[in-house]
Amino acid sequence: MARVLIVYGTAYGQTERIASEIARVLRQAEHEVSLMRGDQPPAGLALEGYDGVVVAASVLYGRHQRYIERFTRERAARLNAMPSAFVSVCGAMANPTPDAERVVRGYRERLLAAAGWRPTIERSFAGGVPYTRYRPWVRWMIKMISRRSGGPTDTSRDYDFTDWPAVTQFARQFAGLLPGARDRMPGTPVAVGAPKADLDELC
Repeated sequence: MARVLIVYGTAYGQTERIASEIARVLRQAEHEVSLMRGDQPPAGLALEGYDGVVVAASVLYGRHQRYIERFTRERAARLNAMPSAFVSVCGAMANPTPDAERVVRGYRERLLAAAGWRPTIERSFAGGVPYTRYRPWVRWMIKMISRRSGGPTDTSRDYDFTDWPAVTQFARQFAGLLPGARDRMPGTPVAVGAPKADLDELC
C-alpha cells in the first residue's frame, strides 16, 4: 500500500469532483489517500511522507489557480523525485478541434515550466458549465461565450462535460506507478482537446 496525496484547485467544484474520483480509484486499489484543497494546506506539510502526488487544477481566464502554481513551484524538486501526476481541467475540452492539442498543452506547459516540474504523467479533462452556480454577470458572460462556440445556453441547468471513464483510467494508470503496485500499466499518450482559447472560461 502506498501513501498518496491529491492536491486540487477548483472554482465551481468540477475539479474537486475529478480529484475525488481519482481518490476513489486509488483507495479501491488499496492505497492510502489524502485529499486536500491547494489553498488550505496544513501547516508543515511535507511531501516526504508520501509515495506519490497528484495535482489537479482548473483553467480560468487562461491560467490555473495561483495557489496551485505556488504549490508546485515550492515543491518541484520533491515532485520530480517521486511518482507525480498533473491533471488540468478545462471546459474548452468539451468540443475538440484540430487546434486542441496545441491550446490545451500550452496551458499545462506554462504551469510546469514556471514551476520546473516534470510530472510522471499528465492529462487534460473537460470541465463543466455550472450555470446555476455562477453569479448573474458571470452567467451572462459564459452564455455569450458558449453561444459563439455553439455550446449550451440554457442557464437553468448545469452541464457536465468530463469524460469520467477516462478519469478512472487515468487514476488506474497512476496507481500502476506507485510502490507495491500489482499491475503496472504502461504509459499512454495524453489525450487533450479544446476548441478556442476564449472558451477556457468554461472550466
